[in-house]
Amino acid sequence: MAMSLNGMIASKNGDEDFLSDANWESFRKLAEKHGCFIIGRKTYEAVQKWSDYNFDDIDAKLKIVVSGDKNLKLEPPFLLATSPDDAVKKAETMNFENVILTGGSTINGAFITENLIDEVIINIEPAILGNGVPLFAENEFEKRLSFIESIKITDDILQVRYKVNKT
Repeated sequence: MAMSLNGMIASKNGDEDFLSDANWESFRKLAEKHGCFIIGRKTYEAVQKWSDYNFDDIDAKLKIVVSGDKNLKLEPPFLLATSPDDAVKKAETMNFENVILTGGSTINGAFITENLIDEVIINIEPAILGNGVPLFAENEFEKRLSFIESIKITDDILQVRYKVNKT
């Protein structure tokens, strides 16, 4: 995920204009490396409207959209899952050992609540938003993390990686 310094992934109205192209490129490389990614329906619909690039541009064998709408129509390689657990099971059925979860806030919160996140990779943009959409939607969870590494993506963007401690 990419976020502002204070943890916002989008502005209050859903705009992600503060995010740079470098974040997209970082995500694209990771998704193509692992071959599978999971997104929520709102994120899917928002990104598919972008003019410069969208999820169709990513060379991944499996792209899972999580939605409560069982009638949501998707074209291959997009596949519908009705819950976080369903998404993980579909990826496992297709022999994916590692899957990238790329939001949004509601899906991130659901996956962390269900203990389905092993590692958190965050690109921090040099921006602070007064209000907006948080990285994780409010829910009943508390997770402890262990630092793995940090690297500079660009002169202004820092990527941090943490292992989720499962207790």
